[in-house]
Amino acid sequence: MGSPAAAASSDSNNDESAAWPYEEGELLSGTATPTFQDGEAGKVSVVQVGPFDGSRLPFAYRNNTDAAISHIDWSATARNGGQIVATGSSQGGTPAQVPPGGVGLAFIYFGSDTELPADAEYEFSENHMPADATPYNTAPFVITESNNVGGSIVGAAVNRTGSTVTGPYSVEVYCFDGDGLVSSTGTFTEQDGDLADGGTVSFTADLYDEPCPTYLLGVSGYFNPS
Repeated sequence: MGSPAAAASSDSNNDESAAWPYEEGELLSGTATPTFQDGEAGKVSVVQVGPFDGSRLPFAYRNNTDAAISHIDWSATARNGGQIVATGSSQGGTPAQVPPGGVGLAFIYFGSDTELPADAEYEFSENHMPADATPYNTAPFVITESNNVGGSIVGAAVNRTGSTVTGPYSVEVYCFDGDGLVSSTGTFTEQDGDLADGGTVSFTADLYDEPCPTYLLGVSGYFNPS
């Protein structure tokens, strides 16, 4: 499933950009409205790479296939001077389902206290599933409210998938400065049990004193196996 994504560097958002594909209050929500590259035709490809923070490398990708995708898993290598110096993988994508033409956000975890040069080059590959309600496929929530309060993003989301979902329910926050992705952080909702269609969850995501001029966030769970 899926296909390799092209190599990307930290200045990969300088090409021709496409309009922000989401409406406020849907699967991605917040105060940022960035623009991104068009991406590779017919593929799921990386369209922006943020700065490495010592463990996480945040990035954005666009789904240019003709179908919605889900359960999007990424792996990456970091090269310095042509040599591989680190490898890592993603821990889920935001939103959990990405429509054709839509943009998703994720991060590669390279391990704590990893040292990479500022000019490292990254190569990405991905696998995904069709966006459906099969058991254990990822289920996106609709964000109903989010606020930056005292260094944390506090908010709520609702299950509008039409199906019962189960936790844990992850919350991923991506911070932007203009169009540029600058950092990411994550947490889980206060709730973790099964949740029927129409049920709500709430969350507090600590920014750990990192600057976050504007942000986007997503909440997701899993379709119930029963």
